[in-house]
Amino acid sequence: MDRRAFIGFIPAIALFGCASQGPEKGDPSGMRFTEAERKIITGYYQQQGQPRVAPPAINHANAGDKLMSGERPNKLPTALDAQLPGLPDPYTRLTLGTDVILVNRNTHDILDVIPQIAY
Repeated sequence: MDRRAFIGFIPAIALFGCASQGPEKGDPSGMRFTEAERKIITGYYQQQGQPRVAPPAINHANAGDKLMSGERPNKLPTALDAQLPGLPDPYTRLTLGTDVILVNRNTHDILDVIPQIAY
């Protein structure tokens, strides 16, 4: 390769090396509720026998969202939490309105949602 071709080739390499897909949305860990966890959580709330009250659409949580500073999620009931396997730090399960959510406590990212089940 001659010198001119090499000098012309360097900017092309630099441009390709700088290209990226950008930051990944959400938590790259891939943490989600397992099917077993979903069954335990759903079964627990079905046994409670209390009627569901649909929350306003504004309070519905979505995977990939962040907890807002004014939102006050609650811990799962102790009886339910005892039935579920432990989670590694920094993950936790909470209720937000009638949704059960899986959250990264460090980033406040909502990783997964079981919608309108908790009441």
